[in-house]
Amino acid sequence: MRTLRTILPAVLLAAAASAQTFVFRNDRWEVNDPFKMDTSVMPPKPLVDPKKAIINQVQATVQRSVLQGGVEVTNTRKLSDVLQVIWPEMPKLVEARAFVNRGEPAKALDNVEAVIKLFEPLKKVPGSLWLEATVIKLDALDRLNNDAALGGFLDTLEKDEASSQPELATKIQLSRLLQRSRRGEHESVIREADELIGKMDDAGVLARLHIVKGASLLATRKYEAAMNAYLRVPVFYGTEQDQVPKALLGAAQAFRGMDGPAVREQKLEETSYRYLRDILITYPVSKEADEARKILPKEEVAKAEAEQKKMAAAGLLPDNATIKKNAVRPEDDQSANR
Repeated sequence: MRTLRTILPAVLLAAAASAQTFVFRNDRWEVNDPFKMDTSVMPPKPLVDPKKAIINQVQATVQRSVLQGGVEVTNTRKLSDVLQVIWPEMPKLVEARAFVNRGEPAKALDNVEAVIKLFEPLKKVPGSLWLEATVIKLDALDRLNNDAALGGFLDTLEKDEASSQPELATKIQLSRLLQRSRRGEHESVIREADELIGKMDDAGVLARLHIVKGASLLATRKYEAAMNAYLRVPVFYGTEQDQVPKALLGAAQAFRGMDGPAVREQKLEETSYRYLRDILITYPVSKEADEARKILPKEEVAKAEAEQKKMAAAGLLPDNATIKKNAVRPEDDQSANR
């Protein structure tokens, strides 16, 4: 089988970290980023570098103008001829992931739709951002809890040849599990999650599987098992920062479910408070932080926010932990009832 390395000269394989580039069989073109806007004019318009090629999404082509013998000549290539995409980190996708983690999935969808459309003709090309944008869209739809929209998107994806890509196939399977969990099919979800956990070795997938499993165990009041499932995420998959606050919230809910007169000496409510405070300290702008504020007493919220500010001032928090200013518990926000 011929590989990309045998097809392309070695020089074409060197990634240009500072510029978005399309690699063709015998050439490479730097291309304008259609999402970079010129804000010096109103309304803002795409910022175009005349030395770089322009993507024509309607015609599925890329065009570049060059001077030949003093005459400007426009060359056109089909997007279907692109063999590799080199694209630095895209702010739209970074923002979309942040919106998902903060519990603002509608804003995330606004960002990813344009990226999915741009890379649609390049979905199977190495380096394409289509897969990353599609996975973020699935996460956003999961957060919306809109099974009609999620189901329709999953149906479309499953008919697409690109769904055979291992990462996307697994993500589709996870989304289907979440749908079934929300429909109350908890016993089958737990069994299937266990089967998949035994087969997977990707930390991100395993973290999500334990959270799906934990949610169904929690729903069926198997609190101790749910607690164990959730806590595997921060212990074994702590690098999956977008999943950790979900796991901490689930664990706190499991401890609260386990609490009762017979185990009062174990102080399980205080244990649950500790996990909820940890969310407020380390993930203060997440959706889970909002949920934690609904559960914790006011004095516990105040304690967590004071600790968060203290640790932030000492530089002891990760980069994604920023102080959530003017945070209020929903029941204390009188404007919500106006």
